[in-house]
Amino acid sequence: MEPSFPGEPLGLIAGGGRLPRIVAEAARAGGFTPIVVRIADAIDDNWDGFDGGYYPWGNVGNAVRFMKASGVSRVVACGTVSRRPDFRSILPSFRTLVMLPTAFRIVRGGDDRLLRNVAAFLKAQGLEPVAVQDVAPRLLAPCGPIGGRKTDAAERAALALGLRAAEALGTLDVGQAVVASQERVIALEAAEGTREMLQRVAELKTRGRIGRGERLVLVKAVKPQQDERFDLPSIGASTIREAESAGIGAIGVTAEKSLIIDYEALVQAADEARIAVVGLAAGDAGKGWAAPHHQGATGEGPS
Repeated sequence: MEPSFPGEPLGLIAGGGRLPRIVAEAARAGGFTPIVVRIADAIDDNWDGFDGGYYPWGNVGNAVRFMKASGVSRVVACGTVSRRPDFRSILPSFRTLVMLPTAFRIVRGGDDRLLRNVAAFLKAQGLEPVAVQDVAPRLLAPCGPIGGRKTDAAERAALALGLRAAEALGTLDVGQAVVASQERVIALEAAEGTREMLQRVAELKTRGRIGRGERLVLVKAVKPQQDERFDLPSIGASTIREAESAGIGAIGVTAEKSLIIDYEALVQAADEARIAVVGLAAGDAGKGWAAPHHQGATGEGPS
């Protein structure tokens, strides 16, 4: 995606974590001027050098006004939002108050419905939602080996089962992640998120609920009906560390529809933990791969 004119303002609705900063830097390198609206988990993040500010949920109307006054016509949203807004428990600004009926409708239902509602809301405000991968396409996971060691036969069988389960889970708009072994599905992600699901798996392993011979894998898959402008599955070095603590031997993500955050750091972490990381296409989870695919010094993944 290119700017319509040099320095075109691009709105960035930034939650917590590394991803928003990576996207902002990619946007700036691509000729945009990022206008950063920080929300939720980004309250304490340092965004020196970028125009914008932090907006609590009660001031989302002010955030929309700020972006429009800054000349923003396109906006990308990414980052961690660990809690949904509860507009009934906040004192909204006047500009948010007039939006409350719409806000109440937005936060109902599962994540996919919420994100579709957000997209419709932004469009109604004259802001066109764009995808992270439109701004930073090199974040997309390639198909095949990404890092770590080669998968074994038991892990490939587990990846196949995990991918089928994750796609079924996504159809119900429940979650994106599944832990499976070659024999069964171990855990499904729901509202708690991937990190807490992996903590549950670690506890199950400690309690002896998982057999010693079961080769555990984590699969994160895009939902079949997902609006790909929002909340694509993502993994980073922290995912590797959390998976290692849960006894995971391999991680699979939907190829070309998942995000790799800090590619070089993820590969290094996967190598150190001896965890296989692969990009999965539909129908490919049972196939073997020759060797891990390491990138050069850019740290941005494949071209």
